[in-house]
Amino acid sequence: MRGLAAVLVCLMLASCAGRQEPPGAPPSHSTVVRSSTVGPATPLPPDPSFSRASAGDVTVRGTVSSGVESGCLVLDTGSTQYLLLGADPAIAVAGARIEVTGRPEPGGMTTCQQGTPFHVESTRRINP
Repeated sequence: MRGLAAVLVCLMLASCAGRQEPPGAPPSHSTVVRSSTVGPATPLPPDPSFSRASAGDVTVRGTVSSGVESGCLVLDTGSTQYLLLGADPAIAVAGARIEVTGRPEPGGMTTCQQGTPFHVESTRRINP
C-alpha cells in the first residue's frame, strides 16, 4: 500500500512539473524568491523637511505625535511619518516641533507598525 501511495505522489508531482502557464496568466503556484545579495538601502523620496547631516545621517523636521501603539512616537513632516527610535524623551513629546538627526531604516521591523523607523542620534526643539 505504501508503494502505491509513493507512486501516486510521484506521478502528481511529475504532472505538475511539466505544466506551463499561458503567456500573461498569473502563476497557479507560489514562488519564493530569495536574494543572497545585500545591497544599499533604497533612497528615501525627496522630502522638503529632510536634509543630509553627515555620511549616512540625515536631519528631519516635523511635529511629534503619539503613535497608534502605546509608547510609540511619530514625527510627521507633512509628507512622511518617521517612527522615532531613541529620541530624547524630554524634547520629543506629542505636539512638539522638533528636528532630529540620525539614520532612517526603511523596511525595519518594529512593534509600532507606523512610520519609517528612524534611529535618532540627536534631538532639538525648533520654533513653530
